[in-house]
Amino acid sequence: MIRFNTTNYGSLFGYSGYSSNSYSNTLYSGLSQLSSVKSGAYSKALKALYGKNNNTSNYASSVLKNSKYKYDVDSELSGVKRESGELADSIKKLTDTGKNNLFADKEEYDSDAAYKAVSEFVTNYNETVAVADKLGNSAIDNAVNSMTRLTGIMGKSLSKAGISIDVDGKMSVDEETFKKADMDTIKNIFGNTGYFGKSVASSAQRIESIAGQQELKNSGNQNFYGRNGSYYGTYNSGLFFNGLF
Repeated sequence: MIRFNTTNYGSLFGYSGYSSNSYSNTLYSGLSQLSSVKSGAYSKALKALYGKNNNTSNYASSVLKNSKYKYDVDSELSGVKRESGELADSIKKLTDTGKNNLFADKEEYDSDAAYKAVSEFVTNYNETVAVADKLGNSAIDNAVNSMTRLTGIMGKSLSKAGISIDVDGKMSVDEETFKKADMDTIKNIFGNTGYFGKSVASSAQRIESIAGQQELKNSGNQNFYGRNGSYYGTYNSGLFFNGLF
């Protein structure tokens, strides 16, 4: 059983020392606060204080707004990185020279498989351009503009494969025209020796790299490894290796 003495009572109200006057004052103050809480006066005072304090309210709103903005930007950066990565992957399927090479043998050329691969590329291309446009990052915009300019220049060659470009730079592929096109025509555009496929792949990797760097910069980390094992950040200056030894 707990036996209360002056020290126990004092600690109950936030007082650990003892003297007759100070103990009485502390006890009176504690009981007064308890009475205020029970009557609701304390709660009303707090509501009145913070309800009238516009600066506090504005500050909270500002924090919420900035947090939402950062979340939106990070989410869009993640989207750009994801879509550009998928674009690079879709080009790899077209430029593959291994057993899955779509253009290895003209006699066994599978126009259905080639159409499926190019359709995937077109979809990823359009989605990369769309998400990058929403973000409004100047470095990413420059990389995307370089890619879309090349696409415009290649418009005539792409049309031979049934691929058209609208006024907004969005690509589309006509299945019938594509499948009627000669394999060499498709290969010269998208195959391993094709300039267009390689150039878009390079742009896609650059976009992904920029988005990844910006994403990590926002999180306070400016160094990272890319999808292919490349190290970005302080690598070129030698600071990364210096930090290991």
